[in-house]
Amino acid sequence: MIYIEDIISTLNKKKINFFTGVPDSILKNLPFKLKKNHISVNNEGTAISLAAGYYLATKKIPCVYMQNSGLGNAINPLISITNKNVYSIPSILIIGWRGSPNSKDEPQHQAKGKITKDILKLLGIKHCVIQNKKYLLKF
Repeated sequence: MIYIEDIISTLNKKKINFFTGVPDSILKNLPFKLKKNHISVNNEGTAISLAAGYYLATKKIPCVYMQNSGLGNAINPLISITNKNVYSIPSILIIGWRGSPNSKDEPQHQAKGKITKDILKLLGIKHCVIQNKKYLLKF
């Protein structure tokens, strides 16, 4: 099991300490653990855009968190602003994976869960599934 504190600690060690995103059921504790440099928003596209502005202003890499169902809202700014072939703005995405393989979930989450990795691949976003602490050590 991964604990939010481990993720935050790992990111802070890498000097990533600005967070924005949309709270969800999987990452519900994340916003409460962030002490500063955190802006909770109501739309994933807004989070990506805010993170892009933060990077342009500071040249520091931001972190955006969301549920996989929010990828649809994030696609436009991911393609038209942050994409490596447009403005090449980096960020770390933490995506809660509702409907992940072999999980019991609501039908809408099962449908999105099946295609989440494909969406990330189509967007050209390098990704890994963090299953335990050893995956954090690779970051």
